[in-house]
Amino acid sequence: MGDTWTCTFSGKRVLVVAPRELNAGKIEILIDGKSRGIFDMSTVSERRPQQEIYCESDMTSGKHIVKIIHRGEGKVAIDAIVME
Repeated sequence: MGDTWTCTFSGKRVLVVAPRELNAGKIEILIDGKSRGIFDMSTVSERRPQQEIYCESDMTSGKHIVKIIHRGEGKVAIDAIVME
């Protein structure tokens, strides 16, 4: 819990794709230092890989910083982060 992943990119769109599964934790997504929310990665059914967790496509073109923080109990995984 509390582990952080950070990436700088140039573009105007970011998409976070991740699995939802039993007993998964939560992630917080920040863009340019501003929280975009805390997302619960758990599900009550079978594992669902490659789910769109968050997408922001109306960013100004330029350099941005994406940060993902593990929040709460349970494991989390990220399948892909698409930055354009």
